[in-house]
Amino acid sequence: MVLHVATSVLNGAGRRTAELSLKQLGIEVPVIPGDVGICGQLSKDTIRAVGSRYASWLFLNEADDPSFFPEEIHRAGVRQVVLRHLPGPRPLPTREQATAAMGALNDLPRPLMVQCTSGSRACALLLLWLLRTRRVCTDVAKSFAKGMHLKLWPLREWSLDGADLSDVLEPVVPGLTFSQLFHTTSCTFTYLLGCQKTKEAVLIDPVLEEKDRYLAEVRELGLELRFVVSTHTHADHSTCGSAIRMELPRVRTVISKSSGALADLVVDHGYRVTFGCFSLEAIATPGHTSGCLTWLLAGSPSIVFTGDSLLIRSCGRTDGLSGDAGQLYDSIHSRLFSLARDTIVYPGHDYCGRTSTTIQEEMTMNGRLQKRRDDFVRLMSRIQMQQPEQRDELLASTMRCGLPDMLQLADAQADAEASTADFVDEGADSETSEDDCSDSEEMSRCMSSCFNLSTPQLAVDFVMPTLPGDVGLCGD
Repeated sequence: MVLHVATSVLNGAGRRTAELSLKQLGIEVPVIPGDVGICGQLSKDTIRAVGSRYASWLFLNEADDPSFFPEEIHRAGVRQVVLRHLPGPRPLPTREQATAAMGALNDLPRPLMVQCTSGSRACALLLLWLLRTRRVCTDVAKSFAKGMHLKLWPLREWSLDGADLSDVLEPVVPGLTFSQLFHTTSCTFTYLLGCQKTKEAVLIDPVLEEKDRYLAEVRELGLELRFVVSTHTHADHSTCGSAIRMELPRVRTVISKSSGALADLVVDHGYRVTFGCFSLEAIATPGHTSGCLTWLLAGSPSIVFTGDSLLIRSCGRTDGLSGDAGQLYDSIHSRLFSLARDTIVYPGHDYCGRTSTTIQEEMTMNGRLQKRRDDFVRLMSRIQMQQPEQRDELLASTMRCGLPDMLQLADAQADAEASTADFVDEGADSETSEDDCSDSEEMSRCMSSCFNLSTPQLAVDFVMPTLPGDVGLCGD
């Protein structure tokens, strides 16, 4: 966000007002929330020209500041003028100062103008208010601040790292470690949830290219990853559930049974994934694909991870292999819009820099979903979108939990064995070395994850893999 310090740009009593936009006057009105203006120093002429637009005015400097004109603001038609001194970036505001300013921003009638010397502290206060009302954790707030391009870079430390002020930001859920991670190429959100008491953790919708980043995050937070959960089969990126499982054998992959994909746990509506003191409940929301699941973390407020079913001011496309617009409409209206209005929604993607929304916001502000069912189906049928690159390959990879083609892997293994067999002495000891055991076990885990075997090892008398379903495997 670019903020301007306004100079006296008006002649006389605002004769040029009609020719100037608010931005030219040094006033920014962020799209979210849309009813709060931000400004730095304004001349009396500018205040007279724009004051009638606002019901209230919040000033963040001291009362004796020479740029504070309360009488002029009142005369311009503003009904309520409030002063809440909020210093910065040095010295840091106290918790009391930050709480008072946040309370005024929350309670004052709209439209509201927030003013300081340059607009930077006003911007930071609005940012913190948005993050607090959305109950976003500090790590996400830092990413959000970067995206807003705050005018004074040290201000990010003032607003997010200062101990007194960062206390104003509440955790998403008490006792829960929460990280929202973003893959820029596919604009995909991945979520890491951990129980602070037991350290057990869940990873939702990971992207293959980011695997090392996720595992580093898990280690840094001191968590033990137990589940990799998918909301659906993806056509725009490959998942890395099985790749993670190869490194962390205790991890179990989870996906909807209706998806037809392979995983350690293929589940139905109502299934619960428990990690420590928390659990995620599966809500079937088909439509974007036939196997879409939304994962609900119950609380006050509750949180849902909607994948591609419900997005911010939008929804997932329905022109894929198993998409159904009518089914998606029914899923969202019957199973998501029936949740508590303050339920926080974390989507699978966003292409506009937004991080979360609420059920209330989407019910009232999502243009697609405010339509009648028939109109929604017609709209979705008319939307022409380019298919993701390598869609078929990515879908096939996701159906295997991100593993490479196992037939190719098996062929490579057979070729390797054949090439080494030529050099083996017929009289050599037949016992298997420790290295051979390690390779065999790793191959077994790989096969198990891909074929959804009931046992993680192939060292059994007989197994019947679910893929293809008509071939048995046995040893001697």
